[in-house]
Amino acid sequence: MITCIAIDDDPLFLQLISSYFDEYENMELISTHPNPVNGIMQVVKKKPDVLLIDLEMPYLNGFETLDTLEKKPKIVMISAHVNQPTKEKKLKIDKYIRKVSLTKEILQKTINEVIIESD
Repeated sequence: MITCIAIDDDPLFLQLISSYFDEYENMELISTHPNPVNGIMQVVKKKPDVLLIDLEMPYLNGFETLDTLEKKPKIVMISAHVNQPTKEKKLKIDKYIRKVSLTKEILQKTINEVIIESD
């Protein structure tokens, strides 16, 4: 079972992601967090295989949030930004998905890809 945590300041988006996981057989969304600080504390505590995280959030953006983690799970950044913003950042993310492109099939495929690539 692949475990995931989602951090996004949009509660409706977190509900959408949760509904996708209801249909996945080999993946479990163990928690969702609209607050990045609470989300990171749960990542440290629960050690998910994959972290789904938004780029733009109040208080801490996605990169600042990830910078607080010493040991990182696989990272899937999901954002409304048109371009993948990793060129100017040193922090590595495993996959980037635009929110407008996200479907339950794309999310499932992306999570499977980041897990398979780590083997």
